[in-house]
Amino acid sequence: MLGFIFVLAILIAPTVFSFTATAAEFGTKEEALAMVKRVQQKFKAEGPDRTFQAITANTKEFHDRDLYVYVIDLNGVNHAHGARPELVGKNMIDYKDQNGKFFIREAINLCNTAGSGWFDLRFLNPITQSIDDKASYVERMGDRYCMGVGIYRNEQVNENTVGIIAGSPSSDDTSFQVAHDLAIVLNDKDNLRILPVAGIGGPQNIRDVRNLKGIDIGLTQVNVLNSFRRSNEQILGHFDNKIVYITELFNEEAHLVARADVTSIEQLRGQKVNLDEEGSGTTHSMRDVFQRLGIKVEAVAMTQADALEKLKSGEIAATVLFAGKPARSMTKIKASDGVHFLSIPFSAALVDDYLPANLNHNDYPEIIAQGQSVDTVAVATVLIAYNWPKNSDRYRRVQKFVEAFFPRISDFQKPPRHSKWREVNLAANLPGWTRFEPAEVWLAGNRTSSANQEADPPSAQPVSASDDEQLYKEFLLWRRARQGH
Repeated sequence: MLGFIFVLAILIAPTVFSFTATAAEFGTKEEALAMVKRVQQKFKAEGPDRTFQAITANTKEFHDRDLYVYVIDLNGVNHAHGARPELVGKNMIDYKDQNGKFFIREAINLCNTAGSGWFDLRFLNPITQSIDDKASYVERMGDRYCMGVGIYRNEQVNENTVGIIAGSPSSDDTSFQVAHDLAIVLNDKDNLRILPVAGIGGPQNIRDVRNLKGIDIGLTQVNVLNSFRRSNEQILGHFDNKIVYITELFNEEAHLVARADVTSIEQLRGQKVNLDEEGSGTTHSMRDVFQRLGIKVEAVAMTQADALEKLKSGEIAATVLFAGKPARSMTKIKASDGVHFLSIPFSAALVDDYLPANLNHNDYPEIIAQGQSVDTVAVATVLIAYNWPKNSDRYRRVQKFVEAFFPRISDFQKPPRHSKWREVNLAANLPGWTRFEPAEVWLAGNRTSSANQEADPPSAQPVSASDDEQLYKEFLLWRRARQGH
């Protein structure tokens, strides 16, 4: 019985190539599909025999760099090969890739049942002479044949890769953990790949989103973003529109840890206080907080791990970290270490860029007693992007990220993802800033379904305009009460 015959490109690697490996030496997905089209055209115009002869003759139209075509029938017998003519006539049904996959059988099955599609394998790269990830496309041709094409996945232009700059892992930055959550949940082979990049902190992350090649989005704090805008307005004399926001995420609380003998933030005046690693979001925010409160300290810069040791030994008076509670480094300290969380009172001087918050026993049971809490301040974290021209390649990458991320927000709000995801309200607006247009479009089209979506807790869901207004009124009342108005 004469079975289906199909043409499959680049599955069997040739033994000898003399190419020098450069980016231009590798075929792209578009070039591979164009090769498929050429085979289809020749087959329709000249029939199978002349088409297979042209393939085996190693003509450029069917053998271009690492792209080549070969023909096999349903029983696995090779009928033509664009790189290794010695394989013609051999049965390849039992050929395996490096992982032991019977890829010829998979190709035959795909061509016979679905008619077309892609499948993955690992095989020799004829240019680099290494075993690489490969993807092959097969497509039905006429009544009895299929054709295919393959590409080396690692050599493709990273059009679906999104780089996200986050915080420093040594600083116990919540944003770094959140960036990895994004990668774990959203990575989808070649369709979308999130690449978390360890940054220095909020201020530098803004500059990296603006200037660093390969960085598409970033995490920073709203107070840092507002400070960045004010500085540019003062220096440049106009509003900088190079940054847009995708969504506000969650709050990061200030964890001010002091020696037991320090009972008030005022007592830190003139003493050594660690403000985390230089350039971090904590450094920027806490310098600002101390300045607004009129407290001048002797700032030092080191990791939280080093700072906690120096705090216990009495070399410094306090250390501070802005991070989403419970922060891992803070869960390691206990009252018996001779340290405690120091209150940061919320005052009128902090209203513009900070929020009132607290730390309690449930957050840190080893250092805060049952039923007690410590007042502190928090900053909101925001996801930002460069304001790329509409429909540019980089614009489309960020759009692809948004369209993958927004519909799956509920997946992030379940264990084992970071607990801070449960605070996220995608519909929350960031005053004074423009939202990335595809994010705005998605929210406009999904506002009703988002509002009805079940989640835990309800505060993670979008709220109506009337709810926003009521919450704002309550905040104003709270602020006036705290300010004595």
